[in-house]
Amino acid sequence: MKRKEIVLFMIVGTGVSTDCEETGFRLLAQKLYSTINKIYPDKVIFFASDTSKKTISYIEELFKKDNDEFVEDEDYQIVPIEQIDDFNSCFEAYESKIWELDEDMAHEYRVIMDYTSGTKTMSAAMACCGMFYNNDLISVGGDRTTGEVSAGTEIINYQNLYKIYDRFAIKRIRHYFNSNQFMEAINLLNNIIDVRIHKESFLHICHAYYRWDNMDFENAYAFINEADITSFEFTELIEKLKKNKKALGTIVNARSVNLKSCYVLASLINNAVRRADEYKYDDAIARLYRSFELIAQIRLSKFNIKTSDVDISILQEKNISQDFIDYLKKIDDGGKIRIGLIADYMLLNELGDDLGKYYVQNESKIKNITQKRNYSILAHGLESLSRNDFDEFLEIVLDLAYKLDKDMKRFLDETKFAKFDLRFDF
Repeated sequence: MKRKEIVLFMIVGTGVSTDCEETGFRLLAQKLYSTINKIYPDKVIFFASDTSKKTISYIEELFKKDNDEFVEDEDYQIVPIEQIDDFNSCFEAYESKIWELDEDMAHEYRVIMDYTSGTKTMSAAMACCGMFYNNDLISVGGDRTTGEVSAGTEIINYQNLYKIYDRFAIKRIRHYFNSNQFMEAINLLNNIIDVRIHKESFLHICHAYYRWDNMDFENAYAFINEADITSFEFTELIEKLKKNKKALGTIVNARSVNLKSCYVLASLINNAVRRADEYKYDDAIARLYRSFELIAQIRLSKFNIKTSDVDISILQEKNISQDFIDYLKKIDDGGKIRIGLIADYMLLNELGDDLGKYYVQNESKIKNITQKRNYSILAHGLESLSRNDFDEFLEIVLDLAYKLDKDMKRFLDETKFAKFDLRFDF
């Protein structure tokens, strides 16, 4: 296992406030030397202007006084910064050095960034760069009776940035959640440290929607029940979370098979819309196809007809024509009559149902769309489908869903996933 070497980044200013320029350089050199001795790094990288490079020669002198050596290219390196008051130039100089260290496959480094010296711009850029790349940030404090930190009183302050990192993480988590990337959100949440954030409830919510997105309703309901949806993180979601929780509860616990099935159908349609919003049109249309089939199955169940095992005696009771019954008998599969999507809707038409009539009236359009689905890479072909294909199919599925149940708009609303308002930053 490679030893992690410590590299200390230091910005070098033009001295401290004194009447003599040389005295200022020497005082600053003493402060930097003190920090180096306290950190004891394997290597120091100085970021300095042409004027401030003189300070480094004084640091070398201090090492010699202590019978030590401080050799350029061996113990330290100087990275020139020409525009010390340009934020981007400073940031890019620090960033470039971080990348260089990261690309060194022979060594592993821990970077500590001292942003105490230098111009305000140099310090601000180093603090931002340290945060961005998750490196240790330090500042030097001590007795400031004279305005500057007095020599010999220096204290190294490690800046604990976990609260800031957590806030950035929460912002990314909200984006991941809205994009249905729930596992990415969960991975970030697991690294949250701030105890003020209701991490466990947030995790339960993400797990719930991950399961729901995979049509695992029971586990989704179990997770959302564990979450405290009244936590302040969910203030803007609370009404939608309540609706979603109610919908999942209905799917899991409803005694009415029809009500449960309608909520499942609404979930499936919304699932298809989410996939389309992610530009996964083949996937989305595959879900619409299942929704289309499920609509017919739900309606046929009201006639006590199971599409997986059609009971001919029920059809005879319903006065279905013998020609149609004979047609169905040809589909006999090992003693059971299992019918598919087209036969489902043809049977509904034979029963005089409005869904069957809609199918017959729009048969040409529907067959054209379902044929495209059959040629899809996710069905039986190699073709890719488009947003227009999805929109055409969605219109038909919604028409049928609204005819299936008068409350379908409510079911669709209650099963539509909650979303954060990203204009509001946590």
